[in-house]
Formats: sequence, structure tokens, C-alpha cells
Amino acid sequence: MKEGLHIERGMNPPTKKQNRNTKMKIKIALNTKSRELSDSLEKVNGKARSATASAMDILNATEICEKRLAEFGISKSSRIGAEMTYTSGGSVAKSYKYKRIANVIKAVRGGSYWYVTSITKVELWPNQDGGSRVGLNAEQEKIALAGVRAKFYNI
Repeated sequence: MKEGLHIERGMNPPTKKQNRNTKMKIKIALNTKSRELSDSLEKVNGKARSATASAMDILNATEICEKRLAEFGISKSSRIGAEMTYTSGGSVAKSYKYKRIANVIKAVRGGSYWYVTSITKVELWPNQDGGSRVGLNAEQEKIALAGVRAKFYNI
């Protein structure tokens, strides 16, 4: 057997369908009856639980991002396309010296809801904290800057 080639028992060779990059798009809503988001988180996290994200954490992060978009003065109809990056896991004591497993969740704002586009598992050191960030497209950035100028500059 060649060194670079190793086939596990019970594994099928990849097909064309498996090789395609399928984009994740999971709706984030409180009234969603499916467990698609929770199942995806469980699949990514495995047994890790302490600093990983839950579906409720992601819902709360989207609400925080909605408030930030409103503070920027961006109307609901103009929020489509905004991007959120949420990292789970809060701060820990500096005496804690081990890495912990957390999640980075990326979501995009749709017409009425946020949609998760990726969930990844990462390792955080004690000096790294979680949190959420909002990314704006060019049009949203113009609206936000115009709101800031209106508040601070009387031109």
C-alpha cells in the first residue's frame, strides 16, 4: 500500500455530490420547530459543552446585532446582507491555563430573519473572549456614516 493512500473500512470513495461545496443556510428564529440548528451544533461540537454555542446563544447574538444595526440608523429593509460573526465562550480567569473549545458562527441577514452560513469549532486561550461583530456592506456603511455625521457635525 502506498504511504499517502489510506482507506478506512466501511468508507465509500467520495462521489461528485460529496465533493461539491454545499452552503449551509439555517434560519434563526425562536418559533422554528425544526432542530436543524441544534443538530448542526451537536454535530460540530461533539462532546464539548462548556464554552460552545447553543441555539439560544445564537438567537441572542442576532438580537444584539439587530440592535446595533438600529443604532447605526439602518432601516429594516436596508439590513439585508449584513453579516454577523459570533464567537462563543466568555472570559475566564487568567489562572485557567488550558485551551477551551468554542464556536465561530457566521450568519447573514435575510429579509426578515438571520441565516447561519457556517459553524466552525475553534480553540480559545484564556486571554481570548467571545462576542459578536456586525459586518456592513457598502450601502449600509454609507447610511451608518451619514447617521454619525448628522449627530456630530452640523453642516
